[in-house]
Amino acid sequence: MRSGRKSSSVDKAFEIVAAVSEAGRSGITLGALAARAGVAVSTAHRYVTSLLELRVLDRDQAGCYRLGVTLIMLAGQYLDEDGLRAVAQPYLAELVELSGETVHLGVPVGHQIVYIDKVESAKSVRLVSRIGNRAPLHCTAMGKAVLALLDPPTIDEVLAEHLDLRTPRTLTGDDLLAELALIRRQGFAIDDEENEEGVRCVGLPIRNSAGQPVGAFSVSAPAGRFSIDDCHRLAPRALAMATDISHRLGYGPTVKNGSRPI
Repeated sequence: MRSGRKSSSVDKAFEIVAAVSEAGRSGITLGALAARAGVAVSTAHRYVTSLLELRVLDRDQAGCYRLGVTLIMLAGQYLDEDGLRAVAQPYLAELVELSGETVHLGVPVGHQIVYIDKVESAKSVRLVSRIGNRAPLHCTAMGKAVLALLDPPTIDEVLAEHLDLRTPRTLTGDDLLAELALIRRQGFAIDDEENEEGVRCVGLPIRNSAGQPVGAFSVSAPAGRFSIDDCHRLAPRALAMATDISHRLGYGPTVKNGSRPI
């Protein structure tokens, strides 16, 4: 009979995979991987040998480790079957055409937002981001849009953490609480260079049938061509899209005119 306890081996394997993921395209050496995972090099070697055999990891000619094809296949299957992504995709494409800027779709995982889809702007100067990126809830447009709708104990839990000051504009403490209250009133969030200097975003939450925030989407652009006024001008159309996506996921009671509030 299973005890229900977690496997430390499985935990450590996932720590190693996460460390490789964080290293990005440049990969990571065995020594650096062992240091980041907090294990001896011999232990790291034992884990990566198994992960290489499973094609969860790959190793290049320089001996650096990267994510392998198995993870790509599993991620692709997940994204293909993901209802939120399927429902949101046409709206993301429409929003890119409307705004001329890059649009992201993300889901909350713990106290972070994870990018699960992206539609690129056609403009020559674009943002560097990729599906699978993680970003904090407290300083991103998508993250704040989700955070504002979480239950008060969860918000308190997030605010009690050591929140990274990603830029001089990052909000924390009472300033962040006031920002979350504003987001709840207006229905959208603005990242005014709070996560990355020179980048401004407007984000909208997506709710499920229980009214919980299960995701968000955002329009992101260089701050020099995407002003706060631009964010506010785009917000009504983006809000309508967020409402439609949420309704397709089952959120909101139907009223007499056939519309449903968000």
